[in-house]
Amino acid sequence: MNSIKTTLTAFLLLSLTTLNGAFSAPKYRIDSNNSVVNFSTIKKQYVVEPAVFEGITGSISSSGKAEINIDLSSVNTNIAIRDQRLKALFFKVVKFPQASIKATIDMKKIKSIRYYKRMEIPAILEFYGVSKEIKLEVLVAKVYKKKLLITSMKPIIIDANDYGIPC
Repeated sequence: MNSIKTTLTAFLLLSLTTLNGAFSAPKYRIDSNNSVVNFSTIKKQYVVEPAVFEGITGSISSSGKAEINIDLSSVNTNIAIRDQRLKALFFKVVKFPQASIKATIDMKKIKSIRYYKRMEIPAILEFYGVSKEIKLEVLVAKVYKKKLLITSMKPIIIDANDYGIPC
């Protein structure tokens, strides 16, 4: 994987549904069937290779604690050999099976959304055994009374060197 540049660009598209139930239950749960993280790798300086992670889970609690888990083995480039190489050589999914994003969201802002709202959310990305602060610039849309759609407004640029990823 020496040919892959040390930058990943990721976009989030999450669908969250309100859950009713016990007090300790999550307020919103990610709809895994309708959520995806898009990303691109750059190799040989000019070749951009788009891909997605399809295994996304997570929730937002009623107090605003959010966690998004990304199953790194769910990578899909639509090219089987590239998927295998990304899993084995780049993401090393046997050792690092998932990445996660943790944040605290101001639930008053979520409750105040009539249609949509742009938000900047400080978060922690845990990836490749390393935790780093990131900034999520997202658009939160109220799709139905009990459903939110969250999409990134800007890509999250990840320098592989910051996480100790050999490239």
